[in-house]
Amino acid sequence: MLGSLDDGNMVRNDTVDRRSYLRAVAAGGVAVGLAGCNGNGNGEGGVEVAFEIETGEQYGFGVREGESDLQGALDDGLQAARQEGVYSDLIEEYFGNGDDAGDVTEGADGGTGAGTITPGTAPGFAPFEFKEGGELTGFDVELTEAIVARTDYEFGGFEEFEFDSLIPALQDGNIDMIAAAMTITDDRDEEIDFSNAYYEANQAVLVSSSSDVDPSGREDLEGRVVGAQSGTTGEGEVDKLIDDGIISEDDKRTYNNYELAVNDLESGNVDAVIIDVPVAENFAER
Repeated sequence: MLGSLDDGNMVRNDTVDRRSYLRAVAAGGVAVGLAGCNGNGNGEGGVEVAFEIETGEQYGFGVREGESDLQGALDDGLQAARQEGVYSDLIEEYFGNGDDAGDVTEGADGGTGAGTITPGTAPGFAPFEFKEGGELTGFDVELTEAIVARTDYEFGGFEEFEFDSLIPALQDGNIDMIAAAMTITDDRDEEIDFSNAYYEANQAVLVSSSSDVDPSGREDLEGRVVGAQSGTTGEGEVDKLIDDGIISEDDKRTYNNYELAVNDLESGNVDAVIIDVPVAENFAER
C-alpha cells in the first residue's frame, strides 16, 4: 500500500491508528493483505478489502494542455504547502489521527493578479472528495484551497461532475483544473497536462463481508461479477481481468460513482468492486 508524496518521495510513517493501515505502510511501497478489514468489525454486513493490486499509481491535478503558467503555479503552491507543513497536517487529518488541520489558507501570501481558478471534482470518493453535512470537503478539496492560496490566483470555488465528465469539462473551459484523485496515465496525459504528483496508491478488491466471495488474488475472481466507477483506473483493472480471460465482458459492471458500486456490492448484485486502496478502506470502516 502506498501513500503520501513528499517532494516526490514516499514518506514512511510507522504509527498504526484509527485510519488503519494507510499511514502504517504509507511510504515503503509495501503491499499487505487486508482480508478481514470489515465494515462493522464483525464480518456481518458491510464490506471488506480482500487484497490489493499493486499499481503504484500517482495522483495529479489536471490542467488544460499548454497552460504552463497554471501548471507551474500549482506545482509551486504544492511545494509551499509541503514546506509550511500544511500538506502533512492534511495527511494527518484525513489518513492519520484525525486532528483538524485548521484553516489551510492561513498565512498564505498569494494574490489575485493571475485570475481565478475554478477547480472541478467528483464527490463520493472519500476521503479525497465527499459531502459532509451538505458541504464539499476532503483531502483534495482542502489541499486545492491551500495550494491556490499560495499562488497569484484567486480561488473561484468548486464545480461538481461525474468523474468521467471531468476531462471534457476541463477541455471545454467549464473548469480550470481537476482535483479528484485523478491518476496520471499516458492516455490522460495525451488529453490534458498534470501537476507534479501529490499522492500515490494501489488498487484494492472490495467484497461484501456477508458473502462467501473470499478472493486472495486476481485468479480467484474467475467467473465473478466485478464492478468499478466508469473512467477510473479501477475500471482499467476490470478490463485487464477481461483481457486475461478471468472474467467475461458480460460480468463487468460500471457506475457513475463508487457509492452506487458499493451499494450494489452490499446488495449482492456484484461480487467485487475494484477501487483505490484509501477509498476502499474508507468504505470498509463505515
